[in-house]
Amino acid sequence: LSLSPHSCHSNTADTEEGLWALQPSSCTATLGPLPTFQFRPRHGSPDWRRLSAVDVERVASELDVVALQEHLGHVTFCSAERLLCPHCRGPADPLLLKLVRLAQLSIEYLLHCQEHLGAQLQGREQALRAADTRLEEVGKEVAQRAQEMKLLKEECRRRKKMISTQQMMLEARASYHQCQFCDKAFMNYSFLQSHMQRRLACLPRSKKAQTDKLQDEIDKLKEQLQLTKSLLEAEQQAHMARFSKEYEHQRSKEEEILQSFRKWKEEEKEKLADEIEKVKEMFMKEFKELATKNTALENQLLELQKSNIQLKSNLGTLKDSHEFTEERPQSDQDYQNMMQLLEKQVVF
Repeated sequence: LSLSPHSCHSNTADTEEGLWALQPSSCTATLGPLPTFQFRPRHGSPDWRRLSAVDVERVASELDVVALQEHLGHVTFCSAERLLCPHCRGPADPLLLKLVRLAQLSIEYLLHCQEHLGAQLQGREQALRAADTRLEEVGKEVAQRAQEMKLLKEECRRRKKMISTQQMMLEARASYHQCQFCDKAFMNYSFLQSHMQRRLACLPRSKKAQTDKLQDEIDKLKEQLQLTKSLLEAEQQAHMARFSKEYEHQRSKEEEILQSFRKWKEEEKEKLADEIEKVKEMFMKEFKELATKNTALENQLLELQKSNIQLKSNLGTLKDSHEFTEERPQSDQDYQNMMQLLEKQVVF
């Protein structure tokens, strides 16, 4: 197929606009640099029967993404270098082949972006599941700490009851005074002194000295008992104050940890939802652009077929070979420019 210079320039401009629209900046700006990849070789011939069965207008109007997915691998990885004109059986136009080739490379690049985004999405889902697992572990730890606090409270109440019982026993012992020489007991110490004096008057002097010694020891023991009682009460109060302070500190710390974890979980969920929504919007936009470009490509092919029929019917529009030879340097220059642009895109 042969085209006029005006059609060649218009197709070149459209192809350049399409290539600039498919630059990798949209993917790398959102998710970082893509991993390196290589374009696959293409060997198979196009399946014209399957292509003829596709209604491009219907796919474009109804946004039939399922139909695009069915023909995506066939259209992307078929070889269009040996296409022939159905009328003259001559080789197809180089610019048309270049356009088809660029469209295939663009689709393959978009498929690579889709795989990369899917892998990142799977990684984010795994991170979310790990965060949920961590939340469950923290919940179990909080429940365990609550159980330990409950046990400590019970232990504190038990010790408090024990201390109060000991105090009651000490107070009960201090309420009466037992005679050391008989089984009598007196409510007042003065009565005990009078009783002991009456008893000591009947005892020999050695017994009296021994009794005085025992009385001194009793007085010392009473003093030690009072001192021990005061120390025990002070220690009990200090223990209660320290335990209450530790309990309040532990409770405030656990509440802060729970609040920070809930906040972090909500932020992660919002970030993941935003990224998923951005990925969906980007894929829908790219699929729409791809459908539009495929429609434009079909229209250009129809125009080329119509122009070929017109050239065969009207011999006055044909050109000599030396005219095509004069125009070829400009076409070669355009071809080199397009190849440089494609190499820059592949490098990026």
